[in-house]
Parts: sequence; structure tokens; C-alpha cells
Amino acid sequence: MKFKYIGTLLLAGSTVLLGLNFDKSHQTTKDEEIIINNSTSSQKNAFDTFLGINSVREQDIAKIKDQYQVARYHRLFGMDSHVFTGEEIVKEWKGKSCLVDRSIPHDAYPNDKIGFNPAKGAGGFNFDEFLQTMKASGLQSIPVLARNLLYTNVPKDSMINVWQIPWDEGGNPENPMDYKAYASFLYQFTARYGKNKLISEGGTIDPKLLKLASNNEIKAGLDLVFAIEPGNEMDKDWFSERERATPKIMAAFLSAAIDGHMGKMGEGHGILMADPTMQIAFPSPIDIKSDYVLSVLEELKILRYDAKKHGKKVVPEENLILTAHAYPFKNGSQSGAEASDIVENTEMISRSKDFVEVLRSKYSSPIYLTETGYDKVVGDVSPIGTPTTNIDSMDSHEISTFAQAKHITRLLMSMYGAGYDKTFLFTLKDPVAIEAWGFRRKFSTSGLIRKNGDKDLAWYVVNFLGNKLTGYKLEYAYFKGPLSVMKLNSGDKVAFMYWMGTNNNSTTKVNLPLKRNYSSVSEFVLEHFDNEFKPNCLDPNKSINIKVTEFPRLIILEP
Repeated sequence: MKFKYIGTLLLAGSTVLLGLNFDKSHQTTKDEEIIINNSTSSQKNAFDTFLGINSVREQDIAKIKDQYQVARYHRLFGMDSHVFTGEEIVKEWKGKSCLVDRSIPHDAYPNDKIGFNPAKGAGGFNFDEFLQTMKASGLQSIPVLARNLLYTNVPKDSMINVWQIPWDEGGNPENPMDYKAYASFLYQFTARYGKNKLISEGGTIDPKLLKLASNNEIKAGLDLVFAIEPGNEMDKDWFSERERATPKIMAAFLSAAIDGHMGKMGEGHGILMADPTMQIAFPSPIDIKSDYVLSVLEELKILRYDAKKHGKKVVPEENLILTAHAYPFKNGSQSGAEASDIVENTEMISRSKDFVEVLRSKYSSPIYLTETGYDKVVGDVSPIGTPTTNIDSMDSHEISTFAQAKHITRLLMSMYGAGYDKTFLFTLKDPVAIEAWGFRRKFSTSGLIRKNGDKDLAWYVVNFLGNKLTGYKLEYAYFKGPLSVMKLNSGDKVAFMYWMGTNNNSTTKVNLPLKRNYSSVSEFVLEHFDNEFKPNCLDPNKSINIKVTEFPRLIILEP
């Protein structure tokens, strides 16, 4: 099916699309068209600073330097709280729970030296070296310190649900003072990896407060992470009620995590007590949930009403990052495990735009979408499988790396237009090897890189855009036309992204009349990769007809 484009695309002034008239019977969504311009855009960041990736810890230094360069910002899994708690006390794993051997001394809080052991984490992994290599490679890290500590709330049978909210033994999850063990752990982590140094080095960290096993060297102020996320998807009861944080529980948890509940726990508790400059990511909800985030912050205000009396902020907006998770589901929610769809067929763009606008109207904190993406498998295999067409190439495992790259690119650009300060794709590398049946596991093929290290087309496309659009900022966006257009600029340079917001192999043509002198016009066809993306050099002295396909294309105009 072909779509007719009536009108022209202008390159000057605040109006990019003029005379944009479509046969509305071809619309793929009932949502209203979304037009974003300089006066309505919430997006102030350059594209390269907006781009992030979810990653895991990696031993191979070469892979860190190479594969991780697809984005500057990385949200790190595999740095869960429980891996620092001494795996020698774990006798057996049963699903999401583990059996803890309480006969082995494990220094339960407040003497929890095993509870922070950074150079001897899970499997003897050296987190100091890992984070240092990432920083040396120009990468910024946000460790996700999800899950419980292995000595908190240990039942008589010693079977720990590691996802349960880490309130203290016998405590009340709605009381911020009953998270002292976890607040202590967060202080230790922040002291080591934040900016504040030991007193002897000009900082304010007292070495007497550091809890280290005998094989750990006393260190502080390594400056290896720029933010910490103390939890993940805590708004859902994944296995039992012990994992779900109501707004009251989340507010209590956050107040403890932020600064040991306004410093009332005493020295050595809370993130900002260790480093007042550290960023704290709101433990990401499972969906775009402004009501939940706002309710938590209102509860936080109630708990911290007298914060000024303690020399603290009621809501430390300069340190807080507001967050959401969102995948392109038809009904705008992953709670019912609906099948994924093209992002233009969902409410994800409009809901994200509203989410950002609502939160920005009340708080000055940055807003991140910390998980989104598509599996390489088709939609009927995975809930977040990539929608495919009859021309999308498939391999023997029902995997289409072509379709994944196409839809991840559209998703990224749409979320950039929606206004998030950063968006993190899930994930960088496939968590599970693609084998005869392994690909049928949820999230098994969501990465840009295979488990064996091979890079898929999406890696090359995302990496190319991150580099090519360095410094470019959003000027204009038009979605759901079915033609989608984005205009970005960097000084006198202009970039356009075009794509059809459909999934039926539609194409159209757009006329590009040049209203000013450009020395070069380069078109990059992102679906074609052969060692590099080579530009089609177009004649800037002529009116140019651009073929628009469902795979986005990039046009760069330089004076």
C-alpha cells in the first residue's frame, strides 16, 4: 500500500511540515497527531546525551571498551545488593529465593562487614576494576542495587526471597527508621564509589565508619558512578506481597536510602550522607505511572516535613531522578502481558509526553525511561517480540535482527521526542544464548549484541546515530501521520529523520526544497550496513525527492 504525501517540507522557520494532508483511512491509530516544536518540546538534551543502555557486569576488558561504546550511559544490572553480602552463606538457590546457612558467621547488621565486600562480589568479581575500566572507556554508570541483603528478614527456614523489600528484622515497612541495615549498606557503597573522599584526602569520610572484610583495602571517593538506583520495579508483587511497595512503603524506603531519614539514623547511613552530590534514581516502576511517582513524593513530604530542622531537603530534587519503564504494548501496560506492537500503534508516545509534562510541572528533577526495547524474536514468541512483515528477513530461530533494528530506532526517536532526559534500551547483550529452544525465554534475545559477542544490526544503527547526532538537539517532531518526521540541529547543521509509522511495507516520497545554501546533503539508509553506513550524496542545488520507508532514514545538511 502506498501513502500519498501532499505538500512540502520546509527547512526554515518554526514550521517544518506545510500542507500535510493524509487520507485518514490510512491512519494506524485513533490517537491524535502529535506535533512538537520549540515552544512545546520538553526535550532539551542533545541526542547523544539522551541515549543509554542497560548492561551487566563484564569481565572482558576488551568487550567493555568495544561493545559498551554504543552509548555513554549504562544502567548496570548484576550489581544487586545481595551479591555484596557474602555468597559463601548461600547453600542453594530455588528460583528467586536462596537458602542461607545461618551457621556461617555473616556479621549481620550493625557489624555487617561481609555486607559490603566490593572487591569480592559474586563469583569473586572485582567491581572496582570493572567500574574503573568503564570510566576509563568514557562510560557513565548507574548501578541498580536491587534485591535484599542476605541477612535481613531471615525466616526460621533460612529461605530468603531476595526481591523482598529490605526492611529490618521485625520492622515496619512503612517506618523509614526500620531500614537501617539497607541505609548502612548504601552509605558504604556510596562512600566507595562516590566523589567524597577520606578525611585524610580532603573529604569528610571517616575511615572508622567503613565496614570492610579483611581482604578489602580502605577506599573512598573513587568517583566511579554518577547515580545509584536503590531498587527496581518495587511497585509490583512479583512473588508475594513482600516485594510490593505501596506509596507509603516506597516513601519510607526512599527516605532511608536518601540520607538515613534526614540523618536521624546517625552517621554512616544513607546515600547523601556519604556523598551530597550523588544522583539517586527513583526505583523504576514497571510502567509509565505518574500517579504512583507523585503519590510517593507526596508521602515523602509527609515523612520529611521537618527536614529543614535537620539541615536536609524535604525532597532533594537536585539529587533525585524520576523514572519509568515502558515497552510498546498495545494497551499501554505490561501488567497483562499484552503482545507488543509498533510504537506508533500504542499510546506510548502520548503517555510518555504526558508523563514528562506532568512531572516537570511539579518537580525540577530529570526524568529517565530506564527500560524499553524489543526482542529480536517475533511477537507471538515473546511479549516484547518485534513486529515483523513478510519482507523482514528471519533466521531459523524466528529472529529478525532487521525488524528489531527498524523498530528500536523508531522507538528511540519517539521517546526522544517525548522529552525524557535519558532513555535506556533493554538490553545491551542477550542474557541467554540463542539455542534450539532458549530463544523462547522472555528477554532472551532483547540485546543489541549476541551472548557470544556478535553485534546485530541494531547495535550498528544505534551506535551510528549516537555518534552522528552528537550535539544535535530536537527542534521539531511530528508523529502518527502516518509519516513521522523529526528535525534536529547543531549550530548551522540540520538533521532530519523520516519514517513511515506503519508495519505493512508502506513507502512514500517527500520533496525537500532547499530554502538556503548548503554545501552538502547526505542521506544515510540505515537498513543497509556494510562495514559502515555510507552516505548517498545528494545535489544541494536541486529539489530533492526523498524515499521514505518504515526503516528510518537520516538526512544531514551542512552549510
